[in-house]
This record gives sequence, structure tokens and C-alpha cells, in this order.
Amino acid sequence: MNKAANVKITNELKNPAMPGMHYRFLCMTGPNKGRVYYLIGKRVIIGRGENADIQIVDVKISREHAELSFSDNGYTITDLGAENGIIVNDTKVKQKKLADAEKVVIGQTVFKYNIIEVTNNEMALYDEEHGVALSRDIKSSKAKIQLKANNNGVDSNSNKRSNSPRKKGNSKVLVMAGVVGIVLYVLMGSSEPVKTTKKINVNAVSDFNEVDSVPKKFSQDDSDSKKKLENYIHSGRREFGEGNYFRAMEDFRLALLLSPNNGHASFYLAKAKQRLDEDIEKNFLKGKQEYESKKLQASIVSYCGVVQLIQNYPNDERYKNAMLKISAIESELGLEKGEIKCFEEKAADSKN
Repeated sequence: MNKAANVKITNELKNPAMPGMHYRFLCMTGPNKGRVYYLIGKRVIIGRGENADIQIVDVKISREHAELSFSDNGYTITDLGAENGIIVNDTKVKQKKLADAEKVVIGQTVFKYNIIEVTNNEMALYDEEHGVALSRDIKSSKAKIQLKANNNGVDSNSNKRSNSPRKKGNSKVLVMAGVVGIVLYVLMGSSEPVKTTKKINVNAVSDFNEVDSVPKKFSQDDSDSKKKLENYIHSGRREFGEGNYFRAMEDFRLALLLSPNNGHASFYLAKAKQRLDEDIEKNFLKGKQEYESKKLQASIVSYCGVVQLIQNYPNDERYKNAMLKISAIESELGLEKGEIKCFEEKAADSKN
């Protein structure tokens, strides 16, 4: 399998420079966090096997876990019969046509899917003669002035009376002065010296901190980025308040992808992790005390509390330890292994 023909892998989060439609699969958690996969092929396999187009080192991911297939100007994700399935926006699915900005959970790894359209109008223009970036309108004006200069400075509307060489020379001087004036206007009109011809794109994460240098025509896009940032922080704080610390941590990580130096997101991310660790420790301590007091049923509830807090991370040592404690209590009560359930199956059925 030729992986390069199906996926372009990079650590660069800025949007592509080439015009057209681009489909991005961004890894947001785990050892591949920050890795960007641009989907190219008609069929892209995700898994932990060596032949997978998107290979993820995650013990909860099967060798060939999911497939991304291209049709109708987008990608559809399909569960390939993996034991742990696929979750899209908190809903377990067998197959789904992905929409822009949807979150996909495969095993213990979270991805974000984006559809990015780059148009010709977004490409930066460049003045080779003076080495500066120009807007489309300014370059067009410069081209018109150069055309007049190539016509020996003759303006069909105002210079018909004069044929003298001296006046033609004066026209050339005026035209060249106009060209220089436009270039100086471009250079001096910017709040910063023009250092590069790089395209300014507020949709790219790394450009979020460069708002001051974004032209006015991008102000709406910049506003949208700020709204997304505010929504992630608001959602994370709500999840934090409800005790859903893992979901809160995910929202704050998304906020930090938009604004890596955001103080609120960094603070609440650390706070959510701290609260999660504290709750797990309290449940372990309470479960141990209840077990030593022969309150076995109460002890089960405490250890199940640990399992519920980190239910999406069964490879966490604390999850495994809690399950061992529950298994020991099952044996002591004369129950079969796995008879104690930390989750109500009826509650899961009622959602369907």
C-alpha cells in the first residue's frame, strides 16, 4: 500500500497554499497529537497496523479500525468491525458522512475533521520588480501605469497636442514617479514592514496570534475564530462545573489549538486534570476504608466511581486497579467474574 498516495502527513497546521478543496484529519490527543493528515486517496485506512495509511499507536485501535472513503465532495467514515468502534460527536456510529469541524474518537485517540477551501482570490500577489506583496487592486493599477509607460507616455485623452521629445520625456518621469508612489504607499501603509509574501490566512491556527497584522477584509474571519475560542472555553467550563473533567480537558485543548498562549484555557486545563486526579484519589481512599470496614457494597460503589471517571481510558493504571478491586470483591461475595456492572445497560438502551 502506497501511503503517500492516500495521505499527506505534516506537522504544519496552516492551511494549504494550493487553491482547491482540502480534507484535513487532525490528531488532537495521544502520541500523534498535532500531526496533520491531508486526505488524498479515495480510500484511507486508519489503524495501528503497519499497512494503515494513518497509523496510530493506540492499544484500543484495531490493526484496520476504520475507513475513510471519498464520495460526493467529502469523506465518509466506516467502522471496519473494530472491537471499540467509532464515536462521532459523542455518538457511536457504524458509518457516517463527516461534516466540517466534527470530532472523531477512535480508540482513545481524538481527531478533528476539516473541509478547507482555498480560492485563487486568497493567494498573495507579488511584485517581482520591487519584492513586495501587493493587493490585487494595487497590482492592477500598477499594470495600467506600466502600459502607459510602454506607449511612450502618450495619453489618448490629454496628450494629443504635444509631440515634442521634451514633453514625452516629462510624461515618462511622471509615470515612473506614479509607480514609485504606489510602492511607497504600500510599504508605508502597513503597520509592519513587509517581510514576506506569505499568504495571510486567519483560518490557520498559527495566524490567530497575528490579528494586528490582518487586513480589514479578514476581520469577519478573525471574529469567527474568536467566537470558536470563546465557545470552547465556555463549553469546557460548563463540563468542568458538571464534573465531566475529561470532556472539559478536551474542550480546553481545542481552545489551545486556536490560541496556544491563552491563559484561561491553560489554567482550566490544568485545573480539570487536578480535580480529576483528586476525585480518583478520594474514591480509592473511600473504597479502601469501606472494604476494611466490611462495607463491601459501598466499596464497590467507590471503585465504580473511579471506573466511571476514566471510562474512556481503560489502559490507565488507576482504571485497571479499580477493576481488580471490584473483581476481588466479586470473589469474596461469591459472585461470578464480571457480574458487577459499573454502568447501567438500561440507561444506554434508552438513548436509542
